[in-house]
Amino acid sequence: MAPKKLLLPASELSYGIKAPEVRRLDGAAWGEEIIGQGRAMEALRMGIEIRARGYNVFVTGTPGTGRRTAALRAIRGYQPPRLQLRDVAFAFNFRRPHEPVALSFPAGGARLFKEDLHRFIENVKKLVRLQLESDDFKARQAALASAWDAEENERLAAFEAGLAAEGFRVLQVEDETGTSSADLVAVVDGEPVGFEELQTRVAAGTMKLEDFDALRSRYYERMDRMKRLFTELRRGRVELEEKLEALRDETLRPHVMAEAAFLRDRSGGEAVHAWIDGLSTDVLRHIYLFRHEGEEAKKPGKASPLARYGLNIVVDNGDAKRPPLVFETHPTWANLFGSIEGAESGDKAAYLRIRAGALLKAAGGFLVLRAEDVAADEEVWNRLKRVLQTQTLEIQGREGPFVQGGPQAKPEAAPCDAKVIMIGADPLYDLLYERDPDFGKLFKVVAELDDTMQADDAALRQYVAFVRKIAAEEELPPFDDGAVAAVMARAVQLSGRKDRLSTKFSAIADLVREAGWRARRAGRPEVDAESVELAVAGRDRMGSMPEEKFADAAAAGEIVIDISGGAVGRVNGLAVRDRGFYAFGTPVVISAQVSPGETGVVNIEGESGLSGEIYDKAVLIVEGFLRSRYARDFPLLVTAGVCFEQSYGGVEGDSASCAAVLALLSSISGVPLRQDIAVTGSLNQWGMTQAVGGVAEKVEGWFRVCRRSGFTGKQGVLIPRTNVVNLVLSRELREAVEAGEFSVWTAGDIDEAIEVMSGMGAGAPDSRGQFPPDSFNGRVRAALLGMAKAAKEYL
Repeated sequence: MAPKKLLLPASELSYGIKAPEVRRLDGAAWGEEIIGQGRAMEALRMGIEIRARGYNVFVTGTPGTGRRTAALRAIRGYQPPRLQLRDVAFAFNFRRPHEPVALSFPAGGARLFKEDLHRFIENVKKLVRLQLESDDFKARQAALASAWDAEENERLAAFEAGLAAEGFRVLQVEDETGTSSADLVAVVDGEPVGFEELQTRVAAGTMKLEDFDALRSRYYERMDRMKRLFTELRRGRVELEEKLEALRDETLRPHVMAEAAFLRDRSGGEAVHAWIDGLSTDVLRHIYLFRHEGEEAKKPGKASPLARYGLNIVVDNGDAKRPPLVFETHPTWANLFGSIEGAESGDKAAYLRIRAGALLKAAGGFLVLRAEDVAADEEVWNRLKRVLQTQTLEIQGREGPFVQGGPQAKPEAAPCDAKVIMIGADPLYDLLYERDPDFGKLFKVVAELDDTMQADDAALRQYVAFVRKIAAEEELPPFDDGAVAAVMARAVQLSGRKDRLSTKFSAIADLVREAGWRARRAGRPEVDAESVELAVAGRDRMGSMPEEKFADAAAAGEIVIDISGGAVGRVNGLAVRDRGFYAFGTPVVISAQVSPGETGVVNIEGESGLSGEIYDKAVLIVEGFLRSRYARDFPLLVTAGVCFEQSYGGVEGDSASCAAVLALLSSISGVPLRQDIAVTGSLNQWGMTQAVGGVAEKVEGWFRVCRRSGFTGKQGVLIPRTNVVNLVLSRELREAVEAGEFSVWTAGDIDEAIEVMSGMGAGAPDSRGQFPPDSFNGRVRAALLGMAKAAKEYL
C-alpha cells in the first residue's frame, strides 16, 4: 500500500478567498496605478522622463496584461517641468525650388508667422499699387521713356536722311508668312526702283554695269549699317526696361525692406530669418507678379503666381497643454513618415502638398506603435531607426519599382525628437535585440509586464474594486460577495499558482461581462457565484470539443487506456494540448520493453523523428539515472525501448521522464504498476522529481477521463511535490477529492513515486550500494545484474 503521508489532503487544494473576506476587502477605489506591475511602471517612467537620445521604450509581456494601458497611464501621468514643443512648417525654397525649406517655431509661433506673412504679402500688393500709380513714379517713368523715344527717333531720322542723300529709301516688306521686315530700295530719278528692274536696264544698255555694281555694293553696306542700328535700338530698349525696373526697385525697395524687417522682428530663429531675407529679395525680383496677380488668378486651373509666398503648417502645437501622444495603428510609410501629395518636379507650390506623419506629429512627445506592425516591413523599420538616430525626418515618397511619376520634391529634414513606445511580445524583443545591433542602442529601456502578481491584501482590494468598476461602468447587475470571490478564484486559476493572481485584466473583464450576461438572462437581480461559474464553464466549453472527444474515445476503448488494475512496463502519463485559447490535459500510455543487450535506452519517438531536443535530453537523463543508481559495479547491458503509445504527433518536453523511469523499472523488475494513477513530473540524474508546466490542466484531464469512465474510488494522480502550489483545480475536482472519489499524490523523488505506484517499499541502499532483496529497487538491481551476465555470455 502507498504511504498515506504522500497523499495530499483536500485542504491543500483550496485557494482564493471566501465571501466574508470580500466584505473585508471591499470599498477600495480603482485607482490610476497599474497594480502588480511595479517593475514595468518604474521602467516606463524612467524611459518617459529621460529625454536623452536612445531612451525609447519597448513594452513587452503576455497579451492581455495591459501593456497598452500601462504605457498610456505612464505617459499621461508625466508632466514635464516645462513644455517645450515646436511647430513645424514648410515654405518655398527661393534658391532651390525643388527642396522646400523646413522651418521650426515655438508652439503657436507658426500660426502667428503665417498671419504676419499674409499681411506682408497684402501690404506689398498695396505698395505696388500705390507707388507705381503715384504721379512722381509716372513722371520719372515717362521722362525715361520720352528720353529714349527722342533719342531713337533722332537716330532713325539721321539714318534715313543719310540714306536719301545716297539714293536709298527704307521700305517695309512682308514675306509669305506675313512677317514684316525692313529693306532698302534704290531711288533713281526720284522713283524707287528694285534691283530686278535695274538688271533689266543693264541688259538693255540703258545703265552701265559699273554703275549697277557700285549701287549694289552701297546697298549691302547700307543694309549692314541699318541692321547694326536696329540692334543698337533694341539694346537701348532693353536698357530702358532695365532703367524702368531699377526705378521700380528704387521706388519699392525701401518699403518692401521695411515690411520684411517688421516681419523679421516678430519672428525668431536663424533659419526663419534667412528665409525672410530670401523672401524680400525674391519679392523685389518678381515684383511684376504683384502687378498681374489678379489677372493670372482669374485663369481657370491656374494657381496664383503668389502661391510661392505661403506657409504650410504641418505640426501646430499652439493649443497643446501636454506633450503630444499619438497612437499609430496602421504604420504605413506615409502614415508614419509623411507624404507629398501629387507634387511634381518643378511645382512651385509643392511645399503646400507636404503632409506630416505620426512621427512628426509626436515630436516632443510620444508615439505608440505595435512592434509586430513595424518589424513586418523592413524598409519602415530601417527608416524609423534612422529617424531615431539622427532625430531628424525627411518627408519623401517611398521608392520602388512600382512608384509612378517623375522626380518629386525633396523637402529639407525637419527636427523630430519623438519618443517611441513600442508594444510587442517577448520573443520579438529578444529577436530584435539579438539580430539588430542598433536595437539595444535605440531602445535602452524594456518594460516587461508580469502576467501574475502576489495575492496580498493590496492586490485583492484592487481586484475587488476592478470587478465593481467594470460592473458599474457597463451597467451590469451588481456582483454579490460570492460572485466576486468566484472571479478571484478564476484569477488564481489563470495565474497557475495558488498564491498569485493573474494580471490578464482583459480576460477578467470578459469574465465579469459574461457572468453579468448570464445572470441577466436568468432573471437574477444580482450576479452570484453560480453565474460566474457558468460563465467560466461556458468559456471552457467553446474550446473543449477535442477534449470531450478524447474522453469519449477512451471510454469506448478506441484509445487503449486502463484506469484500473496493474500492468508491467506501462504507466499512464499526462500531456497538455494547447489550442492557444484553450489548453487541456490528456493521458498517454508510456510503455517500456527491456532485454539484455548493449544498445541502452532507445527513444522510439526519437528514432521516428517525432521527438524534440528537450525530450531527447530527458531520455539520456533516464539512462544516466539507471546507470548511476543500479549499475555502479557492473556494466549496464540492456536494450530498452520507451514509447508513447498511440501518439502520432511530435513529443517535446521532459515532463514524462518520471513516468518513463517507472515504466522501465517495472519492465526490468517485473513488478506491476497501478493503472488508476496517472503520473507527471520531470526527473534528474539523482532521482529527484522536478516541477513541470501545465500540471493543473493535466490533473483536470485525467480527472475527466476517470469521471467519464466511472469513478472507482482509487483513481488519482501523482505529481512532483514542488508542483503543489500550481494545483489550481476546479471546484468539481476539489469536491471529488474531499469525497474520496479522486486522490492527489505527491513525490519528492523516484523512491516515493515507486511506493505510490507499486505498493512496495522502494528500498534504501546500504553502505555498499546494495538494496534489500525483497524491495523494488533490489529486484531492479538483481534483474539488471542478470541481464549483464546473460549479455556477457552471448557477446
